[in-house]
Amino acid sequence: MMREIRRAVRAAIAARASRGKPVPRAIRYVPAAQFVKNPKQKKPRLVRTHPDDEPIALELQEWHKRLNAERFNGDLSAIAVRVSRRMRSRLGHYAPAQRGAPAEIAISQRHVKKHGFAQGVQTLLHEMVHQWQDESRLPLGHGPDFRDKAEEVGIVARASRTVD
Repeated sequence: MMREIRRAVRAAIAARASRGKPVPRAIRYVPAAQFVKNPKQKKPRLVRTHPDDEPIALELQEWHKRLNAERFNGDLSAIAVRVSRRMRSRLGHYAPAQRGAPAEIAISQRHVKKHGFAQGVQTLLHEMVHQWQDESRLPLGHGPDFRDKAEEVGIVARASRTVD
């Protein structure tokens, strides 16, 4: 796809230049290497658990350790588990490590408040299966690998609740 874009940009530049018109700076060809982020740039802002939700996050962190030992034979890495007040349409989310930010699991505060802590733990276990996928270098998603592992650890492979 990038080749096609480069060809199209080069063709546009050549066509414009052949008509004797200057090439606008916006469409000049720039090598892809110039788009690499500067390592000195500010790291992504870390989202933190609201102080009022800290006890829930600490309890979920303990559950992560326990479930890791019981259901994953302790194979998963220790990971930050936070409670999110911003999640409106998801029950939970696994974010792999990227751009200097560590991997984390976020659980919806609304979900825990509305459906109870036990359902929050089930969502945590679901996200831990995503963590297992990532650490096993498997594609993230709800494909056959996910469904097999979810069944192995004792959960339904898809969300059974909505967050309202």
